[in-house]
Amino acid sequence: MDDSGDNRVLADLVGCIGDTAFADRLMLALHHLCAADMCSGFVILGDKARALFAVSMDPKRSAFARIATLRYARKYWKRDTATAATLGRAHRSAQTTRRPSSVIHDLDYRVECYAEGDVIERISVCKAGDIQIIANAYRQRASGPFSQQQIERFEAASPIVIAAIDKHLRLTRLSREAASMPALDAIVARLRGIESASLSLREAQVLAHIVMGADQNTIAREIGVEVSSVVTYRRRGYGKLGIRNKSELRPWLYDATKPSARWPQDAGDDWIGG
Repeated sequence: MDDSGDNRVLADLVGCIGDTAFADRLMLALHHLCAADMCSGFVILGDKARALFAVSMDPKRSAFARIATLRYARKYWKRDTATAATLGRAHRSAQTTRRPSSVIHDLDYRVECYAEGDVIERISVCKAGDIQIIANAYRQRASGPFSQQQIERFEAASPIVIAAIDKHLRLTRLSREAASMPALDAIVARLRGIESASLSLREAQVLAHIVMGADQNTIAREIGVEVSSVVTYRRRGYGKLGIRNKSELRPWLYDATKPSARWPQDAGDDWIGG
């Protein structure tokens, strides 16, 4: 991408990672790149979509953008097979797709998420992995369809856009978790209280430190054991809980009887963004 203006707006977007203005900055970036009128974003958790953001360049359209985004998360994500297929191909690199309203045969979906807002086309970038993300840019009838040049600029910028969203999501997720994180001793007690696991004190201590972000050397120093012992306790603890990594460990802190695929402060919500 050799357009200095494109580089500048993408740099501004990256500079807003973790900030409450991130979604608005993303809207400005997409408007610059491809003259998008609206944008939305989703994270896929299991088989469910959760809304991250919905922004419109026209404030009068903001209500529609948010309502349509929630409708999609609640009703239409599972029926949007084209986007699901694109997400399925996005394990090695971000994938983009174009979706005019005219090719959507699901009448309710087309009316509620396109026609009511006078939206005629959507282009999307999808990223699979441990966090699955979909980001969309929309054009309204008055603006006309995306031009080939606009689509190419969107595609060229999509790796940076999706990486910025991913980083922003991880930072804000961690900040929410940190705000609700109990003290270390409480985590140990909670883990040892999981009757089905029967964790030893050392296993619970190691897992608690892992949740708090400590590395192996720090854990060894804090609890007074060798690094090799930390590795052993971690392996045993993971095995007893039936998990493979730290991201699968966190849900146990918020439900001591079973893990949940949801993020703790957002359980049951369709909207997890700002």
